[in-house]
Formats: sequence, C-alpha cells, structure tokens
Amino acid sequence: MDRRTAGPRHRILDFINTDASARELLDHRVAQINRDPAYFNAICCSSGEHVDGLRARGHTVHVIDTPRVFAPIPVFLSIIETAKLFRREKYDVVHLHGCLVGFIGRLAGLLAPQTRLIYQAHGYHHHDNMNPLKKWVFINVERVLSPLARKHLFQNPSDVDETIKRHIAPKDKLVLVGNGVQLDQFATDRLPDDDPPVVLYVARMEAVKNHSMLFRAALILRDRGVRFKILLAGNGELMEEHQRWVADQGLSDHIDFLGYRTDVPDLIARASVCVLTSWLEGLPRAVIEAAAAGRPVVATDVVGTRSLMRDGETGFLVPYDDVGALADRLGQLLSDRSLRERMGGQARAYARLNFDERVVVDRIRVVYDDVLAEAD
Repeated sequence: MDRRTAGPRHRILDFINTDASARELLDHRVAQINRDPAYFNAICCSSGEHVDGLRARGHTVHVIDTPRVFAPIPVFLSIIETAKLFRREKYDVVHLHGCLVGFIGRLAGLLAPQTRLIYQAHGYHHHDNMNPLKKWVFINVERVLSPLARKHLFQNPSDVDETIKRHIAPKDKLVLVGNGVQLDQFATDRLPDDDPPVVLYVARMEAVKNHSMLFRAALILRDRGVRFKILLAGNGELMEEHQRWVADQGLSDHIDFLGYRTDVPDLIARASVCVLTSWLEGLPRAVIEAAAAGRPVVATDVVGTRSLMRDGETGFLVPYDDVGALADRLGQLLSDRSLRERMGGQARAYARLNFDERVVVDRIRVVYDDVLAEAD
C-alpha cells in the first residue's frame, strides 16, 4: 500500500541553530513537506523574535537554546535538552542542520537510540587556511560522529569530495541535495536607476563573513572617486565594532547598516550589485537570491560559493584575502551598467535552471523515504 495515501504520518523534525535560520531556510521547505499527507514536519531552533511568527504560519516549533560557538557547559546542557525532546516526541527522522547542531544532535541520539538522524553540515568548520591542529580536531570529530547519522546531506559537491577525501563518512551515506529559493519571490530583474549605484551585502556580522574586506575595498573605491552606496543587511556580535570602524574611516556616507531584515527580495531589487566576502560557506543563499533576481555578484573564491557562480559570466570571483581585486571588480561593475545587465541576465538564467527550492525539497523527501524504509 502506498504510504503517501494511507497509514500514520511520518514525524520529521528539522533541528537548526537560530530562529532566524529557521525562518530563512526552513519556513517554506517545511511547509512544502507538510502539504504531503505522508508527513508531519516540525522545527526546533533557539528562542528569538521569529519563533512566534513561525508558529503563526502554522509550524510546530520546539525551542532549545543551542550556542553559536562551542562552549562546554552550554553544549552539554543542549545535549541533555535535545535528548529529552527526542525521547518525548519520538520523531521518526531528525534532520540536523549545521556542524554544532550536528554535534549536539548526534550525541543526544545516543540517549534516544530510537531516533533516526540525518546530518547536513552546511559547510564544514574546517578549511584549508585553518591552524593544522585545529583542522585535525574538527576532521576527527566528524569522523567519530559520522556513524551516528543514517545519511549525510550536502549543498555543494566540494563538501562531498572533502568527506570522501578525509574518510569522514562512507560514500553510500552521502547525498548531494543542493540549495534553492522560491524563485517567484524574485520576479523582477530590472536594474534600478539609482545614482550612486547600490552594493548589497546580506550576512550576519560575524568573523566568517569577513565584512572588513568589503570595508577596506570601499576605502579604495572612495579614493578612486567611484560613486557607490553599500547596504549591509544583518546583525551579529561584530555589528558595533564594524560601525565604529566605518565611522572612524569616514565611510558613514557610503555604508548603511540596516540590521536584520525580512525583506531581502525588496533589498535586492534596490541593488545594482551584490557581494559576498566570507572565507567559508556551505552553499550561500545570498548568491542564489541575487542570481534569482538577476543581479551580478562579486564574491570570494571559496568552497561553496564558487560552485554557484560562473566567473566572468554571472559575476566575479576574487581571492578571499585580495582587497585590491575586490575593489577592482566592484569598480568595474559599478561603472558599467551594460556589464551589470549582461551578467545579471546570465545569473538569472542560471538560477532558473539550478536553484529551484521545490526540486531541493523533492530530493530531501526521497532521503526521508529511504531512511524510513531502512530496517533498524
């Protein structure tokens, strides 16, 4: 008998760190899965201003305050609370998002062995420019925890290759699902007529997002006489530090801090160019959303990001530590509207072929079916 039309609904839990990430990454995906009568899909995230909104949109949301960085006592407490949730709610499959939640959730699973776990790293913590000892620790933690998850999901092929290269998990556990957005949210691809043209950066203000590289490039552009306005959407622990630096350098007229925003499609519509200067990514939605709206992107050439772009066609990739190259590429786009239009059109066409969230959800649902069919 087809379980999609008969029998109890399979209980799925998506477990992610922050409420903002739950809103941005899971809201529409979970709603799409819940439209399938075979599934009941809930969310678990940290407390925050978006939890009530997720519940108002019909989601079941559990709250466990997981830390953003590894801190032994908060992590231990999160493991205990997570194990209690698993044992109480008895979800058939728990989909863990992110390395730290993956650490917490897989250890909690030892205390709730009936729970089937799926792990999606969204980009590993370790990378080539890391201290070798620290990198070794991160890799071996992943290796040790790997057997606790039934499947490992990935957004980009580079992380699949890294998993195989480092012997983190066997090949038969690895599934490339990609990443996508609701393309119809980005309906317009017409470039604005703003003078000066707007550069948009959507990212949390934390070290990995490398905002300082953009700020230093802005100094170069200002000194060259290039006209521009930079909009920064996102908050985070480095926001006040960044605001002070921008003010001290006399860049306040060129850079606006918008804080956390829920109207990213509208912000992209205001932008002529989008930028991403992080030194580590899984598969960044900032690039996907910009492409869907027909905006060229200038981004650092790092794992995750490079797999979303065609350098010189949909935007430009620059070395993650080369401020001069970033300034050059931004200046090139800011001064040439026809180039922005050509690259933006190519980016939009590429997004239509590769970044449809409905396709990603279908791939994830196949994984759930496979895990549910496994014998315990």
